[in-house]
Amino acid sequence: MTQTVNFIFVILLSLSFTKELPLSYKYELSFGYDDNFMRFSDNELNTAHNSNGNVNDYLGDSNTYDSGILGTSLQVKYSPKIINKYKSNIISKIKYSYYSSSNQKSYASFLFRGEIKLASYRWLKFSYSLLPDYYLRTYIDRDLTPYKRFPCTFSNETIYFSYSHKFLFDKTWIDYRLVLNNQFYNKNFTEFDSKISGIEITLKSKKIKNYYSSIALLYYSSENNTYDPQKMLESSRMDRSYIRNGVKFYIKKTLKKSFVNSLGFKFYLNQRFYDLNSWFYNQDNWKTYSDYDLRFEVSKKISKSINLDFSVRHFTRNVNSSDTGEIDWVEDYKNHNRNEMWLKFIYVF
Repeated sequence: MTQTVNFIFVILLSLSFTKELPLSYKYELSFGYDDNFMRFSDNELNTAHNSNGNVNDYLGDSNTYDSGILGTSLQVKYSPKIINKYKSNIISKIKYSYYSSSNQKSYASFLFRGEIKLASYRWLKFSYSLLPDYYLRTYIDRDLTPYKRFPCTFSNETIYFSYSHKFLFDKTWIDYRLVLNNQFYNKNFTEFDSKISGIEITLKSKKIKNYYSSIALLYYSSENNTYDPQKMLESSRMDRSYIRNGVKFYIKKTLKKSFVNSLGFKFYLNQRFYDLNSWFYNQDNWKTYSDYDLRFEVSKKISKSINLDFSVRHFTRNVNSSDTGEIDWVEDYKNHNRNEMWLKFIYVF
């Protein structure tokens, strides 16, 4: 991972000193706060509070349930004329997030995107992103011990292809996206490995003056590719595949003759439905997730090149499990709430 980070950083740095190429840059510096950055349920928060001997087990290398976050990113956009008359962009981005309460939680991510404009509102895009190593929290590896906790980490790799075109109304267009996603966990938790595919259809519009809005419908299918009912390991004999669907809504108003330049609101509803196949159970929708994600944002233009963004976010996950007594514990450990606050400086040059 270190070699990959160094290589990408050298490439981005070398491009930054190249003046002959059609390049633009965007640097972001973010200061954030998350009041439940490891996504503890109320049950876990109360248990950890009341049992001093177990605090470190739950929190890993952290001493608190909240954390400050320092984020930084650099994006380089190269806009060559690959095909005559067609606008195109090649975008690369590196991002790093540091958590003040947990070194394990800090992570780096990378993105590459290619896009070409075929006509007005008609874009063809390809994107590849990689999160090489992301720490969730500590969990018990029940294949080894019913008590000892181990760090749970995973890598996240995402590819998408998208195509957009003008819709029925002026200044309105629709975007179709095919998404492929791989999530692979560390050796203690490979039973959660998944291959995910999905589609997103998003309607976007600037028809109303000073407003931008979008609404998206999502459908994903996750295959738990390490599920094997013939294995001796107990954890691999339960299928964790699921279907996920959701809706996203976003609206932004541009303000004139105001202290701030824009106001934005986002709402995201996401639902997962698990079908339980295992050596013991066979039950549809044995567990469901309902995620509610609300965000409010304000943007202020400081100068031609510098923007200041402020945002707050509230996230709630409600989990319902089946009436089977063997697995109703899921609700006590997967339900959680968290709140975030962000201040971001954006410099485009």
